[in-house]
Amino acid sequence: MQPLTPALEDLLEHLEDLDRRLRPLRAGEGAAPAGDLLLLKPDLAELYDQVDTLIADIRSIDAAYQRYRDRFFHLPAICLCTGADSIILEANRAATLLFGIAPDRLQGLPLGAHLHPESIPAFRSAVAALGRGEDLPAQEFLLVRADGGTVPATAAVSTSYGPGGRAAEYLWVFHDISGEKRVEEALRESEDRYRELTENVSDAFLALDRDGRVISWNRAAARLSGRTVEEAVGQSIYDLFPQLRNDEVIGFFRQIAETGRPGISECRFDIHGREHTFEVRAVPTRAGISIYIRDITARREAEEALRQSEERCRMVVESQTELICRRLPDGTITFANDAYCRYVGIPCGDLIGRRYTLTVPADDQARIQESFASLTPDHPVSTVEHRVIMPDGGVRWQQWTNTASFDEEGSVVEYQSVGRDITDARMAGEALLLANRKLNLLSDVTRHDILNRLTVLSGYLALFRERVSDPELLDYCRKEEEALQDIQRYMAFTAEYRDVGVATPAWQDARRIVREAMAGLDPGDIAIEVRTGDLEVYADPLIVRVFENLIDNSLRHGERVTRIRIYPEGSDRGISLVYEDDGIGIPREVKENLFRRGFGRQTGFGLFLSREILGITGISIRETGEPGKGARFEIDVPQGFYRFTGRGQAR
Repeated sequence: MQPLTPALEDLLEHLEDLDRRLRPLRAGEGAAPAGDLLLLKPDLAELYDQVDTLIADIRSIDAAYQRYRDRFFHLPAICLCTGADSIILEANRAATLLFGIAPDRLQGLPLGAHLHPESIPAFRSAVAALGRGEDLPAQEFLLVRADGGTVPATAAVSTSYGPGGRAAEYLWVFHDISGEKRVEEALRESEDRYRELTENVSDAFLALDRDGRVISWNRAAARLSGRTVEEAVGQSIYDLFPQLRNDEVIGFFRQIAETGRPGISECRFDIHGREHTFEVRAVPTRAGISIYIRDITARREAEEALRQSEERCRMVVESQTELICRRLPDGTITFANDAYCRYVGIPCGDLIGRRYTLTVPADDQARIQESFASLTPDHPVSTVEHRVIMPDGGVRWQQWTNTASFDEEGSVVEYQSVGRDITDARMAGEALLLANRKLNLLSDVTRHDILNRLTVLSGYLALFRERVSDPELLDYCRKEEEALQDIQRYMAFTAEYRDVGVATPAWQDARRIVREAMAGLDPGDIAIEVRTGDLEVYADPLIVRVFENLIDNSLRHGERVTRIRIYPEGSDRGISLVYEDDGIGIPREVKENLFRRGFGRQTGFGLFLSREILGITGISIRETGEPGKGARFEIDVPQGFYRFTGRGQAR
């Protein structure tokens, strides 16, 4: 594309000069110069018109040239014009912006100087083909910017031919494909990730076209069908998996393709002689549908086993005579067995989903609330007894064991309660307690009368001793007085023993037990260490007398005791609550009879009574100390009769 404007300007200048010379002749102002060839024309007027027309045409051509040149310069496409030698003749604004070089610096340079070395061979091949007059498809080159950066671009080229039909100029139109390259790279990476994902999922994956032929599939699908990828691609899914060739599956795939909505179905077929259950998930795609086949045989078997287990559990629960129900924290009943429904007189269908509870007297409500408030993730079970007012107005006693279920944040999700009517047992217990009280009253009265009579007998023996001097009779009198003292000791023991087992066993804090045992004793300078922590034992309230007796024995008989320690330690049965001092200990020959009734320096009932008190709740006591190094008693508490109430210390 040679610059035509200067040539047109020269020609226009000559024509204008000729016009100036012809103008006087047109106006008849003189003779034509001699020898002027133009004067030989017969019609000067026609010549003048042609000159004017030529001048106007030249101006029009120049204006059009300027317009097209401006359009070329401002084209959004990247355009370069080169000669047959690949030297840049012209470059538009888009090219200068791409290369980062001014137009005057681009002109005169070979186009190959702005190509990446790896694109040079292809460029030279393209130029050679153009020189041979061949038409070239779009070529892809890597352009180099002035700052060293590279830009991928496609180039379309057209050829202008000169005299003799030889290529004179080439017009190169480049298209920046950086965006397309990024999209292609992202697409390639996405496809790689997709391929890696589908290859590594455990589900069998198949991509189908609209005719049900396999486009791609993963290793799991190959293992399931026993066909390689090469064997499967292009084949019908129904040929690869004949078990799927049924109306239900075919209709399912057709529905997915027609509605454009994903769906899930199940199918069963044999593999290696065993029936398997598969979950088939289908997702519509542009090409057809994608299918994921998952073997859920184990899950279905587990669900069936769970269903059967739940059915068995339900049969067990329903056959129980205990009242069983489950409630949400807001009191909504989610389950109730037949025994519960019969007890309250409401059908189970009317209870589920409702908030319902029997009326509880105001005196018992606080105890129930306290029981529920005590439930924690570490101690999720509590038992409470309370009265209820039945629909007929009668009052019954119930015992409930409440178990709380917690979520990961420690909030209650549900309560399960197992209850029983203990009205008859309660009445029997109260009757037994009343009978015991009456027996104790009778025992107290009888003991009082006997002690009174023993006092009278003791007085008469004293008078008898004063009036008798016969040694033999005095010896008889001494023996009678000893027998009288024994009777008085036995009567004192019955006063203590009558309270054993009268009160109901309860959970008692070990530290409080020792503190109450020390209340009536004076340990002096003896240090008493209680390291039981938050241990509680389930025992008769008279357990305080056990520790009172042990501490009293250490103070009375330990002789050189300076320290008493009480602490728990693990044992085969549960735990042992150890009591030990650093006194003289207990001789070996004494240990065998230590807990026998009547053995000891005082009444002989202390350790015997201690063993009886502990035995009410299955607790035992034994002495394991070493003589000369101190006494050591191990109080063995079985499982279920002790607990640690602190958070994180439950055993």
